[in-house]
Formats: sequence, C-alpha cells, structure tokens
Amino acid sequence: MRNDFYDLVNEMNNLFYNDGGYKSFPIDIIEGENSYLVIAEIPGVNKEDIHITFDEGEMTITAKQNVEKNKKYLIRERHPMTLKRTVSFGEIDEEKMSAKYENGLLYITILTKAPEKKEKKTITIE
Repeated sequence: MRNDFYDLVNEMNNLFYNDGGYKSFPIDIIEGENSYLVIAEIPGVNKEDIHITFDEGEMTITAKQNVEKNKKYLIRERHPMTLKRTVSFGEIDEEKMSAKYENGLLYITILTKAPEKKEKKTITIE
C-alpha cells in the first residue's frame, strides 16, 4: 500500500542527498608503532565504487552508493549518494599502503615515514 506521507519524506530526502552533497560514514583509526589501521564502515557499496586518495598526508575516502531508480517502491529509504570522509595523518609513506574490503568494512593500512635524520649544524661566530 502506497502512502502519501512516505512519498513526501522521499522527496525531502532527495532534496538533501541526491544533489551531489556528501554524507559521512563511521571510521576507527588504530595507531601502531610504525603504522595506522583505518577501518571504515561502508556497507552496501561495491569495492569498485570506493576510491582512496592521498595528498600531502591527507587521506580521502569516497564511495558512491547506487540504488536502482526505475522501480516502483512502496517505501524508499535508501537513496543514491556519495559518501566522503577526509582524515589528516601528517608524515606517512604514500608508497607503502594497502587496502581491502570485506563484509562492508574497508581496512586501510598506512605506514608512517621514518623520521629524517637532520645533520647537526654548526654556526660560526664572526
């Protein structure tokens, strides 16, 4: 049975979530001795629709949820939207990272850079 109230709620949701706006998702970050483990909860998304980028120590996870549009819904509470989350890490080794996606959870392992050894500098007094 269709309900006009549900149609109204769906129209309101479409105004907020289908216009390219971003919605967030929960994450956990576990700090290890020389690494971080990021666990992001992104259920209902294909791994091909998840993108992870790094730029100067800042990680951005973007995921696109797809919901079939051309169906006759009795109730529609799930809407296609883009999920996005950005976290800053500082000095990390962007060449040595890995990710896997299982059962709606995205696991990202990030290695930290070894601190650069700075040479001792001597200043000559004039």
